[in-house]
Amino acid sequence: MRQRREMQGLPQKELARKLGISFQQVQKYESGANRVSASKLWQLCDVLDVEPGYFFEGLEGNRRRTTGDEYEADPRSARQVLDLNQNFQKIGNPKVRRQVVQLVKSLTA
Repeated sequence: MRQRREMQGLPQKELARKLGISFQQVQKYESGANRVSASKLWQLCDVLDVEPGYFFEGLEGNRRRTTGDEYEADPRSARQVLDLNQNFQKIGNPKVRRQVVQLVKSLTA
């Protein structure tokens, strides 16, 4: 939750306002001190513009099939995506940004 909120550049107070809760409750959700109800999760997904499955990526049951009956864990890391996004946004030169995008695309081919 914190990672997606930070990706959106949304302060805890603003997220709390949009969810109709206190920012302390947001802190408790993010720290894991309090559970998020299904209805609040649905509302959170709307505010953060993600599908509910976003919050379950990388969990044991969320694996992808390779061949036959074999499965492998999804190698994507939400933390790496967040770091990449935050650093990418710091690149001021549009030409360099385009080159970085091309580099990433070439690595996935």
